[in-house]
Amino acid sequence: MDNQNAQTHRAVDSLAITSPQRWLSCDRPDNTPISLWDGGVLTLGQLRGDVVALWLDLADAPGERWALCVGDGYTLLVALLALWHRGKTPVIPGHNREKQLEEQRGDFDGVISDTPLTIGCPLIMLKPTHQPATEILPAIADDARLIIFTSGSTGRPKAISKTLRTMATEARWLATLVRKTSRDKPIAGCRVVSSVTHQHMYGLSFGLFLPMTLGIPFARETSRYPEHLIRQSAQLPVLFISSPAFLTRLDQKLPAPDCIGVFSAGGPLPWQAAQQAGHWLCSCVTEIYGTTETGVLAWRRRRQETDAWQPFDGIDFHRSENHLRVSSALIDQPEGQYLDDRLEFTGQGQHFQLAGRHDQVINIEEKRVSLCEIEQRITAMAEVSEAAVVPITKHGRRCVGAVIVLTEQGTLGLHQGTLSTLTQLFRRRLSTWLEPVAVPRYWRVVLAMPRTGRGKYDSDRLNALFFNRLPLEISRLISAETQAELLLKVDPSLFWFRGHFPEQPILPGLAQVEWAMHYGREVLMTEGVFGGIENVKFQRPVKPGQTLRLQLEWQAQRRLLLFCYQLCDPQQREAPTISSGKIKLCP
Repeated sequence: MDNQNAQTHRAVDSLAITSPQRWLSCDRPDNTPISLWDGGVLTLGQLRGDVVALWLDLADAPGERWALCVGDGYTLLVALLALWHRGKTPVIPGHNREKQLEEQRGDFDGVISDTPLTIGCPLIMLKPTHQPATEILPAIADDARLIIFTSGSTGRPKAISKTLRTMATEARWLATLVRKTSRDKPIAGCRVVSSVTHQHMYGLSFGLFLPMTLGIPFARETSRYPEHLIRQSAQLPVLFISSPAFLTRLDQKLPAPDCIGVFSAGGPLPWQAAQQAGHWLCSCVTEIYGTTETGVLAWRRRRQETDAWQPFDGIDFHRSENHLRVSSALIDQPEGQYLDDRLEFTGQGQHFQLAGRHDQVINIEEKRVSLCEIEQRITAMAEVSEAAVVPITKHGRRCVGAVIVLTEQGTLGLHQGTLSTLTQLFRRRLSTWLEPVAVPRYWRVVLAMPRTGRGKYDSDRLNALFFNRLPLEISRLISAETQAELLLKVDPSLFWFRGHFPEQPILPGLAQVEWAMHYGREVLMTEGVFGGIENVKFQRPVKPGQTLRLQLEWQAQRRLLLFCYQLCDPQQREAPTISSGKIKLCP
């Protein structure tokens, strides 16, 4: 058996890199594993059959651009290939929210979805049945492309067009990097597991294009918890595609998964988190820097905190006025693409450090204030490991608020004094560098930065920290990965009681829904945005000062977060129900 495994390792590691045009090629047998999940293995033969079935459904479909609103990587792969072989263009909006899809109706001609949608355009429901292929597909056109949406600087989704040739080139670069960074661990016999949705560029490139290019299977389900990752590595070692949001909340007490390599992108990975993740996963974290517009730009595997970023071969940076311009084989524009990030190059080469962004400049009292500079000054202090600053307005005055994660030294200083004395020390230090209006007026200390599913700072949750919207958490009990119970004290000073109502304040139902979503994200690691609410019942009013028991259950397959609030009143034998419901979370 060992000899057979060794032969398999050598065979797969020596395979030529496979381009998307040949992903369905007859060169490989039907039983080649493509995607793995708890229910079993999906093979190349089944993929061929599912692609052909959808390709036939698209024969009379109007228009060229079809939006893909599907929940897992395998179903997305089926839709991508069927559209490309049919000569159409896939559009990946990154969500399946009906109202937002209606706003984007001009961007696509129809929708392919694995869940029912009510939308004013042609809709194809995709439920792969894994039947054998009945047709031979035509070749994919040389000019095939896809369109993917990212958050624009104006707040509206921005469409980015990517040629399939560009995506294939990027996948080859990544395959080369994987082989370089996992020299002592064979790639063959592993699976790619991702904690990042395939609906965004990083998850699409690393979680789908990379394994298909290398010829290794990928996990159909996104890994949402460390425990889930451990289960996914029980049968095969994993190449883990992750993000700072996931890697900063690892439980070091859990048994380590069998991991041949780990990647992180989508935001800055704190040095302490990088060290802890590398230790637990027994693999140094490979960090990736890039953007949706440019594709991957650089990588690094830090042995020290200050190790620089190393550009991929073929990446060229050019200085143009006050901004950097980058060109590469991944960028279609001949003139290249401007970067919003500021880079500081080290030595004579093109290795660099990230030095903030150009576009984070605000005006306070007629003075231009760089939020990036403030963050850099704060994180330069020995007591702080990570910082995010946000502009806030209180009492009609605009100022800066700082959210920080403390180092061990900072935590010790906090225990020896108070938050007020510690922040006064910080303010005195910063005043030697910054204008008075740029020194943060309000400070919040957190154990970990709130982040979105893509690993970026969650601006809504950062801002909420300054406006006392949450109750006092007395205790929490996690009975399973999908169930939790919290005891919450309703503070009379909460934001929600302002004007609701002046004579007899009660807690709005909206607050109860928001709290359920907040603790669902924090305790059960749910992801997604509000997509509706079912079976909601508000049975009793909640008054200031009362204590509530919040019960949560996450049904991942249905993407439903069930909540139930009960009143904890020692004068009553039974805890009466306050409210309950089912919150639909969309990817």
